[in-house]
Amino acid sequence: MSDMMEDDLEFRGGTLQLSADNSIAGSSENRTRATQNQVKTPINANPSVLSGADSLSSSASSFADARQDQSTSNGAAQQPSTVYPRYDVPFDQDNIKDFFTFRKGVVENAIQECITALLFPEDGEYLGSWLLTEITLWDNEKERIVLLTSRLVMTIKYDFIAMKQLDFRKTYLDDLDTVVIGELVYPPSSLVPERNLRGVRMMWNKGEPLPLKTVWNPFSQEVPFITFASHPIYWHRDGTAEERSTFDMEKFAQKLQRAIENIPGTACCIHHSPIVIQSYLGLTSLFHNKTSMGFFKVRGKFSF
Repeated sequence: MSDMMEDDLEFRGGTLQLSADNSIAGSSENRTRATQNQVKTPINANPSVLSGADSLSSSASSFADARQDQSTSNGAAQQPSTVYPRYDVPFDQDNIKDFFTFRKGVVENAIQECITALLFPEDGEYLGSWLLTEITLWDNEKERIVLLTSRLVMTIKYDFIAMKQLDFRKTYLDDLDTVVIGELVYPPSSLVPERNLRGVRMMWNKGEPLPLKTVWNPFSQEVPFITFASHPIYWHRDGTAEERSTFDMEKFAQKLQRAIENIPGTACCIHHSPIVIQSYLGLTSLFHNKTSMGFFKVRGKFSF
């Protein structure tokens, strides 16, 4: 009887030892597989700042349209698809009809007048024209005619009521050091509602911070960058995408990037990342933009 108990204990002990060995081996194998299969999570860079130095990624040969899906190929590992922000359609159909630029032929005639009066052969080859929304340093929206040539970007303030030019500014592509294309965002501590809109920013400040005299002066003409978004009419004008392209920031950004790439020896970096608008409370800009003060339109018995 004692011999049987000893054999039984010996058998159970061997089984226990075998199970323990298998468990240790399995655990070791699982750890090895987990280590091999572990994928490092990319470290997200900070959002784009005024200098553009901390932008997420740059591209010298490709442009992603926010309205099209992207896919990867060439057998490379599938990257997470970029999620673009939704578009908050500015204004409604009834409100947009009060814009003078919504009237047929007004924008086309104004653009043609500006091309004839302001562009000269030394400005380079004409590449395109748009009516876009400029977003100022103080987050105010203003409608502007934009002309693009192989040498410069011309921003024109135009009176669409009197049909005359008020002011213009030339920005030479050779002077640009950074172009950022992406979602318009506010700092994390900002109380301003999200725009849910994309834009393009051209900068020529060489990475230097803005001086205080520029930051705190809403009338300063020395801001070393300019930001554009699509004009509100883009979402309300009937017709094909080609017919609405005059109001489309994405089309402008595509041609701007190609123009920069064609400049020999250019040092301008093109980034696809968020564009930070340094506005934290923005009560005046909210009122300005909500009442569309930067656009020429009919306002009751008055037009301005």
